[in-house]
Amino acid sequence: MKRTPMKRTAWPRRAPPLVLEQKQDYPIVERSSNAIKKTRICASMDVFSTTVIAIQKTNAVRSEAYRRLVAALPCKHCGVHGYSQAAHPNTGKGTGIKTDDRLCFPLCCDRPGVWGCHALFDQHALFTRAVRRVLEVAWAADTRRQITAMGQWPASLPKVDEQ
Repeated sequence: MKRTPMKRTAWPRRAPPLVLEQKQDYPIVERSSNAIKKTRICASMDVFSTTVIAIQKTNAVRSEAYRRLVAALPCKHCGVHGYSQAAHPNTGKGTGIKTDDRLCFPLCCDRPGVWGCHALFDQHALFTRAVRRVLEVAWAADTRRQITAMGQWPASLPKVDEQ
């Protein structure tokens, strides 16, 4: 076995990055089971307040039959037929937290040469966040009304309580 050291490269060794002192107060958020622990740390790194906020986690209803019915409808934004997908709202999502299938609405997918409304909607390219939040609720309610009016609501799927 050869025991010669590796050859050094022609590139100089990088200097370690400079560590700057913390000048502002930054919140630190720690996640544990079903609670978020918010801790504020000041510049001297002393903890001066701690609060615990419980997260309500509900089981999202899944129904492939309903998603297929939604995908059969025309796109809510541009009205194109035959290219729709069931788009879920982005409110209430998170790591390990899914949204209910009954809240989805139809948006068209990407096709050759055309960006679909689903991708653009998810990337915030069509509307601002505030407008999206309003549209998601309105489009989901309208989709539920359309499927109910057609008489195709799946029998095994419970209805959503409208406010």
